This record gives sequence, C-alpha cells and structure tokens, in this order.
Amino acid sequence: MATDRAKLAVLIVSYCNPDDVDRCLKSLVHSDWKDFEVFVCENGGKEAFERLMAVVAGPERTLRQVHSGSDLLDQARGRLAAVEKCRFPSRTNIVRLGLAVDNLGYGGGVNAWLEQFLESPGWDAVLVLNPDTEVDSRCLSELMAKAAAGFGMVGATLVFDHVPDKIINYGLHWSPTTGRVVAVGRNAPAGSAPSHEQMSEIDAISGACVLVTRDFVEEVGLMTEDYFLYMEDLDWGRRRDKHLIGFAERAIVRHIGGTAIGSAVDPRKRSYLSVYLSARNSIVYARREAGWRWGLHFAFGLLYATRYVAMGAPTAAKITIRGLIDGALGKTGKPDASLRLHVVG
Repeated sequence: MATDRAKLAVLIVSYCNPDDVDRCLKSLVHSDWKDFEVFVCENGGKEAFERLMAVVAGPERTLRQVHSGSDLLDQARGRLAAVEKCRFPSRTNIVRLGLAVDNLGYGGGVNAWLEQFLESPGWDAVLVLNPDTEVDSRCLSELMAKAAAGFGMVGATLVFDHVPDKIINYGLHWSPTTGRVVAVGRNAPAGSAPSHEQMSEIDAISGACVLVTRDFVEEVGLMTEDYFLYMEDLDWGRRRDKHLIGFAERAIVRHIGGTAIGSAVDPRKRSYLSVYLSARNSIVYARREAGWRWGLHFAFGLLYATRYVAMGAPTAAKITIRGLIDGALGKTGKPDASLRLHVVG
C-alpha cells in the first residue's frame, strides 16, 4: 500500500461535461510542476462516468488506464461507487476518475475525494479546479510557491476564456449589509496584482480555482456541502480563522464558466437552476452569518429579481423569488428536479 501522496492533489468535480475535463487535463500535462496527482469526481451518474472514460482514456486519448496498484485510493469506497486509475502517457502523474454514488453537488464532489486521502501522509496542498478551466504551464508552480510563503488559501489570475486580458476576480467579498457577493478586481488587466486595500476586502478565493494547504484543510475542515452549488467557496474562506489569503498573479487560469449548470456571465444566458441556487443560497448563508440582517438581504434579493423583469425574463424573476423563499424556509441540498437547465434569455 502506498505510504504517501504527491505534494499536490488536483481535485476536479465533473457533471456530464467530459470534453471540459479532457481540455483541463490536457492543460495539466504541460505543467512545469511535476509532483501532483489528479482526482476527478463525476457527479452525473454511471452513464456520464462511462462517457467520461470514453473521452479521456484509451489509445490516442489524454490518459492511459493503469490496471495494477495497491493504493487504497484505487478502490471504490466511501462515496465513490467506482474508481478508474489512469496516467498521462508522457509523464508519470496518476489521474484517478471516480464515480460518485449520487449527485453530491460541488462541495460534496470535492469532499468525496478529499476525505479519503486526508489520512495519507506526504501531500502539502489541494488545488480545487473547475473542469471548464485551462491552467498555464507555470500555474501550479506559482500557486505552490505562494502557499510555501505562508498563505493557507491561494488564488490565481482567473481570466475570461474569451477575453484573456481581463481578470474575472482576485477573490470574493461578502457584503454583510446587502448579502451580495462581490467579485473583487473584476475586469482588472491580466497580470496585475490586487492592492493592499483590495486584499483586505477578499473573504475567499473563487471555487473555480482555489489552492488550500494541508494545514488549512485539517484545521478549517472540508467544504460545507448543503449549499449543493454556490457559496461553499465563500463559506470555506470565511471560516479560515488564522489562515492568510494570498494571490499568485503569475498563475494564469482561463475559465469558460457555466458549461455544466449554465451560470454564464451574461445574466440573459443563465439557467434557471443557476438563478435559483444563487438566490436560495444567498439567504441560507445570510441566515447563518448575518443575524437579524438576513431580512434585509431578502429585501435586496427581491430588488435584484426585478432585473430579470426589466430584461424581459419574468420566469427567471419568479424563480429568484422562489429561491429566496426556500432559503428563508431553510431548504438546502439538491434542488428540485423540475429546475432544469432552461436558459433565462
């Protein structure tokens, strides 16, 4: 049985988007950081897992299957119903593809792997990475260097895939007054670093690309899962206590965004599911963290819903209100199956 892990574990949660995972894996192949393993959690069920395997593993594919191994992580256990062990043809890094027992949501998909190798010695950090991202060859090295400088949660230069010269955000800030999550540094030029004032505003790093150290995970804990999707990254960051947030401006990550759930930057292209979860979880989080002010957050959410009416999307406004109400009622976890990926516009 293996007694230690690679220094860095890269965790990717997939949901029926194998082409995204394949593109992300292809970018990791070119990383100048050598000591890492990849763990993918497919949340979309058995058929999605089979499609993922067909796309990424096999002759002339990104991965080759490895049929031998004595590591416990090669076995289906915990919340993983199946595990396939692979590696990159051109390098020795191991990639494990896991099938979740159910759709565990984003935090649950991360935790399904993370809870399994917490007991393994040797690893120093975890990089949670969205499948619809591509990392620059220096990205992992830059992130690890920042972590080694004493930062427990580290962000990269996350840029728009279609506008790579502009930053999506340096990090996230939660307003205790309105309950809105603000993208700090949005549209700043790529390669720029946040000012001291901006860094002081950042509560968390976006879950699209966030590196956390072993100490962070052991002391802060796993991601909170009952949001299902959205707010778990903010929650993780605001629980960080003594752990410092850092930013690696030379770690470049291209992010498409919303390929699995339809959470596009343009509000007219967002799915109903994305609209609902954003509204619901904003209130769920506010009820936990804002005290009596969560009622104000609810009111701001109602005002926010009018934006959809103004753009001619009254159904999306209704779904926003439904989400706000469900959040006020304390509903969490997997949303109702009736909320499909219909697009607002």
